Amino acid sequence: MDTTKHRKQSLQRKLAFAFAVNIAVIMLITLALHNRTVNAIRQTTYEKMNSQAEYYQQTFETEIERILALQLEFFNNRQLPFLASASSVLGVYEEREAVLSVQERIRTITEVSSLIKNGILYIPGNNYYISESTIRRMNRQDKEEMENYLKNYDRALQSDGKNFYSVRTGETGSIIRDNPKFVFILFFSGSQIVDDLSVLNTSETGGVFIYNETEDVMLESYSSKCTGKMIWERLEKDSLGEYQKVQQIRIDGKNYLVLVGGTGEMGVFVQYVEEAPLMEYITLSWRYMTVFLIIMIGISIGFILYTRKIVHKPLNILVQAFEKVKKGNFNEHIYHQTNDEFSYLYRSFNDMEDQLEQLIDEVYVQKNLVQKAQLKQLQAQINPHFLYNSFFILSRRIKRQDYENADELAGHLGNYFKYLTRDGADFIPLKLEVEHARSYAAIQQARFSDRIQVNFGNLPESYEGILVPRLILQPLLENAFGHGLENKVSCGILEVNFKIGEGEIRICVQDNGDEAGDKDIQKMRESLEKQELDEITGIINIHRRLKIYFQGKAGLCIERSSLGGVAITIVIKTDIDIPVI
Repeated sequence: MDTTKHRKQSLQRKLAFAFAVNIAVIMLITLALHNRTVNAIRQTTYEKMNSQAEYYQQTFETEIERILALQLEFFNNRQLPFLASASSVLGVYEEREAVLSVQERIRTITEVSSLIKNGILYIPGNNYYISESTIRRMNRQDKEEMENYLKNYDRALQSDGKNFYSVRTGETGSIIRDNPKFVFILFFSGSQIVDDLSVLNTSETGGVFIYNETEDVMLESYSSKCTGKMIWERLEKDSLGEYQKVQQIRIDGKNYLVLVGGTGEMGVFVQYVEEAPLMEYITLSWRYMTVFLIIMIGISIGFILYTRKIVHKPLNILVQAFEKVKKGNFNEHIYHQTNDEFSYLYRSFNDMEDQLEQLIDEVYVQKNLVQKAQLKQLQAQINPHFLYNSFFILSRRIKRQDYENADELAGHLGNYFKYLTRDGADFIPLKLEVEHARSYAAIQQARFSDRIQVNFGNLPESYEGILVPRLILQPLLENAFGHGLENKVSCGILEVNFKIGEGEIRICVQDNGDEAGDKDIQKMRESLEKQELDEITGIINIHRRLKIYFQGKAGLCIERSSLGGVAITIVIKTDIDIPVI
């Protein structure tokens, strides 16, 4: 009797010890998962900020470089040399026309980007002060301001404390400061830069700023006033004297995740966000988990007190349930009438099924998020490279007084810029994508009208509302102009047509260029299916984005064109559930 009781007590102690060990292990695993989740949230936040920073800096620096290039190209104006001195051979009327032409050029440059606030041209020799809205003779104050602007000419960008500006004379050597013929200044809008920075700030507890150490000027998003300065003062540097890219900074009892981006023309790009709101959900989950563990301890003690010897039937049910799980069935829960060990096991098994199903859903969602991030990175590679020459064509048409064609070209350029620069969705109706490509083709037709003919078909109305990734058609036209028809002296043909087949729509871009041989076409086909990420060309970019967005039911097809050149076709399967607006 006593021996039996002793065995039962020993068994209970062993069961209690076993449960205690299991709970301790679960607590350790939970703690490890908690720490890993916290680190994962931090890492995901840094990756998101880094992606935003790279995209913004690439776009922003490209825009700054383009503006500075336009500022240098301003000195190519043919009217400027005649205005360099008071002894110009121009008559009064001719001089007036030259001044107005220069003013119009200044106005054109200042309107090319929202980052430009205004522009001023000083002509000391002829005593002219010309801006987009003012033409007058220079006074004493104007001359003093011009001399102040020239003091730090060697720097690409200077600052007056609020706005940045760039000074160019179009000359080199000591004559730049001593006796320049021209001084052209472009002022950048600090408020517009702040507006652009504020768009990146998606959290009320975060901020973005650009700090120029040379000029000691900081441009902050609206939400980062004052905090940005404290963040900057606490940034740490590595052994090489460079700012650490990823940092954690504590200010007034708050922890901030900080990402230091690259250094551009205007300064160092810094983005930060408060950590506490990001961790709010995981902190709450940790509290719930603690409560759950306490409840589990009570249930374990109850199971030990009410253990029974009859286990065969419940165990068989449990084994059968595991067999169903192995086959992928997570929906059939099992139940036990008696509140014993198997009741606990059954509930744990049901919880396990629910958690497995939830984890599978989370993995699927995470996979989609990774694909979207990859899509965002691939789209950021697409940038226009041909527009600079288009402005010169527009200028020549205006000078020839060909106003009708100049107006048409300006309209196409406006549509083209609007499409590329507006903050819209990553996926748009196919109609808008085709209209954008049509504007691009019209611009290129204006450039190469003497040697290339463009035939652009019409998109069927029934497919105008299909949602597609942005910039999938225009780069194919750009590829045809830049490669297939590049060396065509005359009789070049570029065709864009739309074909509706059974269960698919085909958008074909073909040319009659003779640059690509059969081996080249075969190599292009093979490159579409490569998985390496070493080099992503424009065509591969489009192919991969189509496959990602349409889940493998779309892509590019490359073959020999009926015109003799290369035909690249966008194939979209319409027999699947595709998004339509």
